[in-house]
Amino acid sequence: MKDPELDILIKDLETKAHLSLAEYDGIAHALAYLLPETVPDEVMAPVQISTTDGAVHVADVAYPNWVVNIHGRANEKNGNWRCTLRESDVRDSDTFIGTGNSPVLAQAILAAVLRLAATRKKD
Repeated sequence: MKDPELDILIKDLETKAHLSLAEYDGIAHALAYLLPETVPDEVMAPVQISTTDGAVHVADVAYPNWVVNIHGRANEKNGNWRCTLRESDVRDSDTFIGTGNSPVLAQAILAAVLRLAATRKKD
């Protein structure tokens, strides 16, 4: 997967309020590429990862014992959610941090997972 393709997926996650099942399928493929053998296929099913519970499960399986910080404001139109994945919430010197922002909580979590996985894969 090339970086521009990943950038498009993350941009869609962070800007669109409604993604299609086909778009979630593309995200599942990106996760499979970035996290081979880490996250089982059934965890990355498009229907699963489109939910907040499913997205948190992906983060949990991919990065066990990491800290998931979620901050946001819900409203009737769209929320405003931020997700940060860190190895520790005690120190500010984590080597890798994943971040995501989206009107949909599940999408903010997935954006953070994708960013973190891509950064770690480069090293």
